[in-house]
Amino acid sequence: MPHILLETTSDVVENQDVVDILERLVKKLSTFESVSSAAIKAYHGLRHTWHMGDGAPAGFIHCEVAILTGRSPELKAAIADGMHAELLECFHASRDSKEASITLELREMEKETYRK
Repeated sequence: MPHILLETTSDVVENQDVVDILERLVKKLSTFESVSSAAIKAYHGLRHTWHMGDGAPAGFIHCEVAILTGRSPELKAAIADGMHAELLECFHASRDSKEASITLELREMEKETYRK
């Protein structure tokens, strides 16, 4: 049920490790209350064409974590903080060189309309 969608631009040096990074993100998400590792789906989209605004880093790393509604605000904040910290660690070379922006969005999927 939870989804992890990782998107990176093709110039990100850590793209060579994306399988390991997805595994790390799944492991991290499964450490949170009410999240089953067996239910997590993680996938990567590689962007070959993109444009950044003036003054922005050359590329980007964006991760969207989608969970079903019903979790407390505190748990959602903990998931967002924990997943963002893991993302920063996974992409430390890009972060340290400031070659890519790193962002994370936690969003909710409505239980009433989500189907599996």
